This record gives sequence, structure tokens and C-alpha cells, in this order.
Amino acid sequence: MDVVIISKVIAGIRPNPFGMDKGFNIFKKSLSEKFKANLDQALKENSMDYSVSIDKTYANIDSFIQNDAKLVLISPYVKEYVNVNNISANNYYILSEKEFNDGYTKDIITFLKQINNEHI
Repeated sequence: MDVVIISKVIAGIRPNPFGMDKGFNIFKKSLSEKFKANLDQALKENSMDYSVSIDKTYANIDSFIQNDAKLVLISPYVKEYVNVNNISANNYYILSEKEFNDGYTKDIITFLKQINNEHI
């Protein structure tokens, strides 16, 4: 697991999954699925060998980093609920609405290239 997309988190008085991940058409893919497909394609075009997954466990962000996630991508709709205080800035990226809703990946590819250059 190299890149994890967090589109929902557990929040509220009665812990329930929270986050906007569906578009207006229930027959189409979720926003995170469309974003993942676009990111997979962009990674392939840039010859970058990362696997991308969508979190379905609602786990703590620390657990992803401890379990070999290179980068955690956080939906703009749950960013207030994700604690990144103990995480290196190189291990998470808060998506903009344009990135998450429209599948814009150029800045993420640039960010991954920058991280790779720092580790060389």
C-alpha cells in the first residue's frame, strides 16, 4: 500500500462514517473511485510505481503511515476531522475540492516527485 485516499472518517457523538463521497448520480462511481482511477492513470503516464487504495476501514492516519503508506490523501470534506499533528508533512496531502471532485492530479504527481527527490 503506497497511497491511501481517505474520503470518510468516524465522527460525531454516535460514531458514524462521515464525509461526502457520492456524486449526485447514484449509478456513477463515487468521487474517491473516480479520483483513484485518474490518479492511477497519471501515475502510469509518469512511470511512477505506486499502488493506490481507498480507505474503507476508517482507521487512524497514524496506522497507515506505520503500515507502509507513502502518502495519505485526505478529502477536503473530512480534513477537520483528521489529526495530522504527529505526521510528517511529506506523508499527507489535503486535497482541494477541485482535485477530489474533478479528479485533478497534476499537483499530487508533482508532490510525489518532490518527495522522491528528497529521499534520493
